[in-house]
Parts: sequence; C-alpha cells; structure tokens
Amino acid sequence: MTSEPRPVRAEGLEAHEVDDGLVVYHSDTDRVHYLNPTAAVVFELCTGDHTDRDIERLVAEAWDLADPPHAEVQACLEQLRSEGVVV
Repeated sequence: MTSEPRPVRAEGLEAHEVDDGLVVYHSDTDRVHYLNPTAAVVFELCTGDHTDRDIERLVAEAWDLADPPHAEVQACLEQLRSEGVVV
C-alpha cells in the first residue's frame, strides 16, 4: 500500500513576504518566483506534513470556502513542482 505524496519545499530557497504574496529565490537555479496569496499559502503548507488533499482542505479553511478547491490547488502544486520549488 502506497501513501499519498506529501509535498515539501525544495532545498536552497529563500522566501520573502511582500504585500501581495511571496517572492521565492531558488539559489540552485538562480531564479526568482513570484507567488500570489493563494500560491503562497499552498507553498507554505508544503512542509512534508500534509498530503495534497490536506492542503486542499486547509486552503478551503483559510478562505472559508464551502468545498476544497481541488482543481485550483492541484494546478498550483503542479506549477510549483514543474518549477522545482516543491518536490
């Protein structure tokens, strides 16, 4: 039986809060990533402690949504993973 993946932030990141999200510098790639407020919350929850479904539920709680935003969180996680910011 396999367990659900638990996203975790990549090594070598520096995150700085800005008025409308986070700016993340990835030293391994020398790239800067701008995360809007929703992506910033998803990123912050990528600690290795939460599954994708946990993150969806926690985002719903953060924004007082009736249902977890499955498609939106999955798209965000996919983008963070493709950029190498989350593994």
